[in-house]
Amino acid sequence: MNDVWDAPDLSGLVAVVTGASRGVGRGIADVLAECGARTYRAARTGADACDVGDAASVDALFERVRREEGHLEILVNNAVGWTSDSGEEGGAMPFLMEPPWRAPDWWWDSNFEVGVRSHYTVTNAAAALMTEGRRGIVIFTSERQPDEPGMQELVLDLRATVVARMAFLYSLHLRPHRVSSVLLYPGFTRTESIQASFERRDPYFDGWTEERYLTETASMHFAGRAAAVLAAASLSGPIARTGALITSVELAREHGFTDIDGRLPDPI
Repeated sequence: MNDVWDAPDLSGLVAVVTGASRGVGRGIADVLAECGARTYRAARTGADACDVGDAASVDALFERVRREEGHLEILVNNAVGWTSDSGEEGGAMPFLMEPPWRAPDWWWDSNFEVGVRSHYTVTNAAAALMTEGRRGIVIFTSERQPDEPGMQELVLDLRATVVARMAFLYSLHLRPHRVSSVLLYPGFTRTESIQASFERRDPYFDGWTEERYLTETASMHFAGRAAAVLAAASLSGPIARTGALITSVELAREHGFTDIDGRLPDPI
């Protein structure tokens, strides 16, 4: 299978991606940088270290962006707050397939203190730069689509629903400043933790073949390609689709790109 990818030119643009040290955030940051955007990777580890759960760290990051760049066009809210202590590096958390009362207390705190609250503080901190330039896009990511049938993990369901609503409400406030706000659903992605879980054949993957795994999941860079074409389209003309939920697969079909292995996946 041939890799099909006509990378958009994002040179001259500045991007901030939260939760960019691994997973979907890493894939998005990699592709935005490859397309020429000056990309700040906001994460607790890495060159642009920033704890997005700490308001002072967030303010310092955007003060740095203002000082070094003077403008900001792309913001990706991707942080979820899961840490190595939560089991992420070793694979999916064992309680995800269990009733909610079997989940530890930190699961709620981790998802809502970082996975929701940080989106609010980061977007507010970025808003001054973005509205001054009267050109930009805020992309929120989510593990799932709101109201997705069969999703039973209570905390992830609630967080996804809140983030979707946040993306829509920010679109109303940002639209007069020619800044759009959208929810990007990457689909089931082969993050480091998911790959480890599949290789161990954790209970979720019982009966999965390699072919099914590759067909029903996407690489981390597939979401990056989706974010790049979404940003390019939103910044090259009139605001469109602001407030909408957009999937990586939808963008791949619309813009004619594949995943890095040449597949057009259909991630669940």
